[in-house]
Amino acid sequence: MTSSHLTTLDLNADMGEGYGNWSASDDQEIMKHITTANIACGFHAGDPLIMNETVGWAQESGVAVGAHPGAPDLMGFGRRVMALTEDDIHAYITYQVGALSGFLRQRGMRLHHIKPHGAMYHMLKDEKLAAAAVRAMQTVDPQAVFYWPGPFGHEPITRVAADAGMRVFVEAYPDLNYSPEGNLIVERRKQPVSADLIEERVTRLLTEQTYEAIDGTILPLKVDSVCIHSDGPNVVEVAQAVRRAADSVGVTLAACE
Repeated sequence: MTSSHLTTLDLNADMGEGYGNWSASDDQEIMKHITTANIACGFHAGDPLIMNETVGWAQESGVAVGAHPGAPDLMGFGRRVMALTEDDIHAYITYQVGALSGFLRQRGMRLHHIKPHGAMYHMLKDEKLAAAAVRAMQTVDPQAVFYWPGPFGHEPITRVAADAGMRVFVEAYPDLNYSPEGNLIVERRKQPVSADLIEERVTRLLTEQTYEAIDGTILPLKVDSVCIHSDGPNVVEVAQAVRRAADSVGVTLAACE
C-alpha cells in the first residue's frame, strides 16, 4: 500500500435537485457534511427559488458552489440523450451557469466550478459539442474549473478544456458501481450503500489510486474529488464514511483549489 498522493480531498454532492414543492433530499443537512455543492440550474431539476435557497445554505456552511447544468429534461431528470447541436449546448450551458452565477453574485460568492449532469456528460464526449461547451463555460466564467469523472480516457472535452486553459479536476463516485470498462452504473432509484463499503472504496482511492469494478476488475483511478448523491437514502452516513476514510490516511476534506 502506498501513501496518498493527496493532502486534501474534495467531497462534492449534487444538490438543489427538487422542483416546486417537491424535494429529492434534505440539502440543508447534507450541506453540513460536504465541501463542494453542484447545484442544479433548472433544466434537469431545480428552479429559481430552490437555487437561491440552496446557495444560501452553502454560504452558511462554508461550502464552495459549482453549476450542474443538464439537458432540458425535467421528466427524465436529464438522463435521456437528446439530439443537441453545438448552438444548443452553448446556449444551454450559458443560460444555466449564468443563472446560478447571478444568485452567487448577490451573496458576494464566486462560482467555483462547472460539472455537466447526466446525459449532457455523455453528449460532451463528442468533440464538436465539447468545444461548444468549453466556449460557453469560458465566456460565462473563465475562472471556473471543470469537474470530470475518472478514469480518464481520451475524452475530447478534457483535452479541449485543458488546451483552453481550464483546470480539470477528476472525481470518483464511491456510492456507485463501475463497469469493467470504467463506466458508471447509474441506478434509476438510488439505493442505500454500506458505510463500510464507502470507507473501503475511498481509502483505496487515497492509498492505491484504484477502484474495484463490479466484476472485480481493478481500475486505475487517481482523483481530486469524490462525489456522493444527495438522493441516497443514507447520504449523511455516506458522507461521514468518506470523512472517516480521509482522516484514517491523514487527508483533509477541502474544496479543490
